[in-house]
Amino acid sequence: MKKIFLIVICFALTSSLFAISEDAGTTAFNFLNIPMGARGAGMGNTFTAIADDALAPFWNPAGLPNVHQRLLQITYMNYFAGYNGGAVSYIMPLNEGSTVAVFSKFIGVGGIPKTGIDENQNLIDMGTFGSYDVMLGASYGKYLSDIINWGVNIKIISETIDEYSSQAIAADVCLLHQSPNPRLKIGLAAKNLGMQLSKFDQEKEKLPLTFSMGLAYKINTGVIALDIHKPMHSNFYGTIGIETIFQNKITVRAGYRSNATDWNVGSGIDFLSGISAGLGFSWKEYQFDYAVNSYGELGFIHQLSVRYHF
Repeated sequence: MKKIFLIVICFALTSSLFAISEDAGTTAFNFLNIPMGARGAGMGNTFTAIADDALAPFWNPAGLPNVHQRLLQITYMNYFAGYNGGAVSYIMPLNEGSTVAVFSKFIGVGGIPKTGIDENQNLIDMGTFGSYDVMLGASYGKYLSDIINWGVNIKIISETIDEYSSQAIAADVCLLHQSPNPRLKIGLAAKNLGMQLSKFDQEKEKLPLTFSMGLAYKINTGVIALDIHKPMHSNFYGTIGIETIFQNKITVRAGYRSNATDWNVGSGIDFLSGISAGLGFSWKEYQFDYAVNSYGELGFIHQLSVRYHF
């Protein structure tokens, strides 16, 4: 319990040091920042040093060598403002030290009202339009030694808004370290290293490059984890999550992210911002997971994942 307490204290102290980035702004393909998978979402999107199941390609492909069976997972996400999305991942071990995966992520909405201006500068109804984002990827993870794995993702990305579209290519490069303490793992991830292949308009835009470091500490009934993230065009933030299993059947998860105040608007439910929770259970070859993430007055994100192991 002392070690768990130290991890929580470390999270609190680190969060207090997070400074506002002078480079804060926007990038293209920001849907890449939307976490996918109900297990990680239930833990406050804290999964960099865990990555031991079908979610590994989305968080840290260096965790793939720790998966020793073929897995297929499908996730549905109910997002904000009518957006819906999902993800699919399939993992296949090649041999004792190498594992590959293919995965996809998508989100979109149609029926967005479209307005224009006529010659008299009056607003006119021009029907509706849609916004759609798709990512296709392939992963490879390799066991190097008893203390370290490495992994890489290659991703093709497409974003469409009305009649405008853009494509990009990106890579994630990651490590997973087993510390001398058998209960503690450390994960490192550099995500969305890449470039825009075709422009929306006149100028190319940058991808949402993000660096993450995570700690995961096994407890008797589950795991407690801490992630620290630095998006290069936004501010530092941290997440903390816990997962515990009851009677080897029901899994309960909870988490929190440090930048929750970003969504506070002075309403009576601001205190819910940044909190997440989740449940999971298995049945035969299936694993079912559900998660909800609160963004205060902005709303809730719901995710449901179903995993099948062959």
